[in-house]
Amino acid sequence: MSVDLIILSGFLGSGKTTLLVDYLRQDQAGETGVIVNEAGEIGIDGAIVADTGSQAPMLMLSNGCVCCSLRSGLVDTVTALLDAPRPSGRGPLRRIVLETSGLSRPGPIIASLADPVLAAFQPRLAVVSTYDCLAGAHERHFDEAAAQLAAAHRIVLTKTDLVEPQALQAQQRRAAAFNPLAEVVGGAGRAGMLRQVFEGVAGEPAAGLAAQALAASAGAAQRHPRISVLAGQARAPVAWDDVAQWLDDLAGYCGERLLRVKALLRVTDCAEPILVQGVGTTYGMPRRMARLADAQEAVVVIARDIDPAELAAALGPGAPVALAPAGATPPALAGFRQYS
Repeated sequence: MSVDLIILSGFLGSGKTTLLVDYLRQDQAGETGVIVNEAGEIGIDGAIVADTGSQAPMLMLSNGCVCCSLRSGLVDTVTALLDAPRPSGRGPLRRIVLETSGLSRPGPIIASLADPVLAAFQPRLAVVSTYDCLAGAHERHFDEAAAQLAAAHRIVLTKTDLVEPQALQAQQRRAAAFNPLAEVVGGAGRAGMLRQVFEGVAGEPAAGLAAQALAASAGAAQRHPRISVLAGQARAPVAWDDVAQWLDDLAGYCGERLLRVKALLRVTDCAEPILVQGVGTTYGMPRRMARLADAQEAVVVIARDIDPAELAAALGPGAPVALAPAGATPPALAGFRQYS
């Protein structure tokens, strides 16, 4: 049995609960379980979700933030939902949506969901983050908002009906500037958009990574001033141990400023390309990508408040991976092409 685990993140008041409630009112939502995390003893959002009339099973995580104090409890809660008896005539849960508190960072949540206890359910993980087109990126709590948007596989534009078309386009560009790896979703067709957001979670495809690296470079003029998007590739044939050390050095230098890493690299001690993903300083297990044997390798790093030149100096001139900021892509990236 395979289940989709969807982390629904987004800053306080950005429309997470409204998005989830609207989806749960769809007919196909009966195959969905819900976990609501609120940093307080009074679960307002949980009560709103429960009032939808949906038959989706729901559990609450309260009085703590799921990205820190409740990490072990989260795995137990997910397991409880998956093991719970289903109503007569209904199949197993196909997805679980975890609505996080507005200040939660996805990285530690992703790390906790990698627990071996959940392996039997073959989980596929996706991060969905809401972007408030009326309020923007919440500069007062920029660090949390940036971490949520950079971790996302899909960024959902909310409150689009409250802004003028020209302002909406500007906010859409601003949302995309946080994360060129994410799909930005919004606009007309609410029912179709909800299905697009919550259904059909992909298994972390990497085939278009090279093209995304080029897109990050081409979009330099649209970058947020505090967000650095760096693209690159390995300088020469390297061993996995050298790549692993480079990843550790990258996380050690950046700390909480490191938001997202996605890399498809060839190493000398493996026949297939290796896919590595990271959210914050948490890296997932490296994966061999046999079906992408002919794909062009690429690396994309998203960080905040980082001087690319200082980062390059800290990692050393002999670092196995060469990075350059958007708009200053190394010549080696010029031949990138997109693979289907």
